[in-house]
Amino acid sequence: MKPKNWLILKRKVRFGDCDSAGVIHFHNLLRWAHESWEESIDIYGIPHQDIFPDANSNKNQIICPIVNCEANFLSPIKIGDLLSIKIFPKKINNHLFQVNTFFLKDEINVAEGKIIHCSLDVDSKLKVKLPDQLERWIEASNVNTNLKEC
Repeated sequence: MKPKNWLILKRKVRFGDCDSAGVIHFHNLLRWAHESWEESIDIYGIPHQDIFPDANSNKNQIICPIVNCEANFLSPIKIGDLLSIKIFPKKINNHLFQVNTFFLKDEINVAEGKIIHCSLDVDSKLKVKLPDQLERWIEASNVNTNLKEC
């Protein structure tokens, strides 16, 4: 599967996504950034239960809480805008990874999001190595990191 199939997503801005000024409400950008990487791992073929904890499971599990996030708005995002969402994950170290998300309208970058996750053991809350499937997703995504080519 080509990376563009799981690294580029589409999203249409809806009325409920916007504030009273008719532009995207700030928290939605980070929500969309997070939902986009979740959708990306789903399209790539990683089952959610391999990344997100299942309270009904007895096996040792890893959680990946957000430890840092930021959003930059470069141009207004309005109701009806169709956005391309391009995802660029990267490994920071054995227990941290970052997902950079670029929001484009008509091929123009209108916003950016950055989310950093830390891999922790669900019981002890100690830092642990990133899950193998997540490592493979990050590695596969870095095959082509050029915004124009992706």
